[in-house]
Amino acid sequence: AQADGAEITTIEGLAGEEQTPLQRSFSEHHALQCGYCTPGMLMSATALLRESASPSDEEIARAIQGNICRCTGYWNIVKAIKAASGQEVGE
Repeated sequence: AQADGAEITTIEGLAGEEQTPLQRSFSEHHALQCGYCTPGMLMSATALLRESASPSDEEIARAIQGNICRCTGYWNIVKAIKAASGQEVGE
C-alpha cells in the first residue's frame, strides 16, 4: 500500500552492459564479501549519491544503517561509496 503508484528500482534495474561507477568502486575497494548484503548496500548508496554528490562518513553511515553486513566491517563499503562520489579515500 505504501508503494502504490511509486516507481521502484531493484538491483536488476542498475544492471546494464557495463558496471556503474558505484559497482566498480565496490569491487575495487573490496566492499564485496559473501554478496548477501550487496544489493541493499548498492541500492542505499545509489539513493544517497542521487541526493548528495559528496556525502560525509556520517551521511554514508546513516544511508546504509538498515543493511546488515557480517563480512566487511562496513569500512570498505564506506570507502567504496566515497570513492564513487569522487572523494579522496584514505587508508
